[in-house]
Amino acid sequence: MSLNKKQGKLAIDPTIESVDPKLVQKIKLPSGNLMPVAAYGTFHSDWAQEYMYEATVEAIRIGWRHIDTARAYENEKTIGDAIKEAISKGYINSPNDLFITGKLWNGHMAKEDVKPALENTLKGLSIEKIDLYINHWPWRNVHTPGCDGNHKNPDAVPYIHEDFMDTWAEIVKLKRAGKIVDIGTSNHTKMCMQLLLRDCSDDERPAVNQMEIHPLFQQTDLIRYFQSENIVCMGFMAMGSPHRPARDTFKEHRSDMADSTIVAIANELDVSPAKVCLNWAIQRENKSCGFVVMTTRSKYMRENLMCSYENLLSQEQLLQISGDGTPENPGIDANNRLIRGQVFLWPEADNDWRVLWDDSQVFETRKDFEKYREAWVKFSDIKKETTFQVG
Repeated sequence: MSLNKKQGKLAIDPTIESVDPKLVQKIKLPSGNLMPVAAYGTFHSDWAQEYMYEATVEAIRIGWRHIDTARAYENEKTIGDAIKEAISKGYINSPNDLFITGKLWNGHMAKEDVKPALENTLKGLSIEKIDLYINHWPWRNVHTPGCDGNHKNPDAVPYIHEDFMDTWAEIVKLKRAGKIVDIGTSNHTKMCMQLLLRDCSDDERPAVNQMEIHPLFQQTDLIRYFQSENIVCMGFMAMGSPHRPARDTFKEHRSDMADSTIVAIANELDVSPAKVCLNWAIQRENKSCGFVVMTTRSKYMRENLMCSYENLLSQEQLLQISGDGTPENPGIDANNRLIRGQVFLWPEADNDWRVLWDDSQVFETRKDFEKYREAWVKFSDIKKETTFQVG
């Protein structure tokens, strides 16, 4: 490899010094496994797929030891091959030197599909067991890869608890079989989690929930609820994900790294706004959360990983970002949700993405949902008959 290999948004520089992985803060999960709080994300964001092999090898060289993957990213074999390459180069001795997170995709949540899905993930990654296996979304709704924001699946349904528990039972079986060390959820709402915890035993509880967290979308109350249940929160889109897919970009969205408070603190510390965002992610809430972040540049890989142990922000600076609920210290949380999930909407949601998150359509049984659907269809018909239609 050349001294500085650049191709588009890929910039591999072997002269960039690595970080000692031992410095990275870790959180002990129920299994006793230690999870590094900084996870290298492999979501390709519709532009970086061709770079993920070289970027993942480089991330491991730099010192990243938590690799976050998912079936939905369509690159598990690429990541597995990158891990093999990192071993051949002597960056690690075996996959056991890594903490690997994988995710069950929505389209594989039927009982009979869960085990094959995990087996395919293990095969793709060339590992025998996975450290953390997460249920990617609470519903079985799917979308086509690369779809735009107007995509709708007519077969989509809301959260139906009995269906989810069928899926969860299969994940638990695979954990007990030794294929999974710890289990978790992603994008779970409070009500969905309350139902799950109500109906599972101590050894079936999720250890981790992944969720969108960044300075302009802090989710503090939800984080504290999960923490009260001893569930660790890992935040994705930790810097505001400026290169996210177009379907997840809306004109009213704000940029975390361009926020005036973030920029002012970055100037005070003579660091990048990205480092302010990631240091905040680690230092807030008594250093109890982690983050997932992706870059294809060696320089940023090192800077991002260093945020997992640097503690750059003072208490005053943390307060400027987080606030404390008083008029004097409002913080900068703007409820700036970047992932609306509108491609997962079901017909009965009336095209309102907020129902994905506000727990207004959560059902215990499929029978309950069918009863609701019948009423919704009748109401929709009456609405069409009685309201004035333009044109």
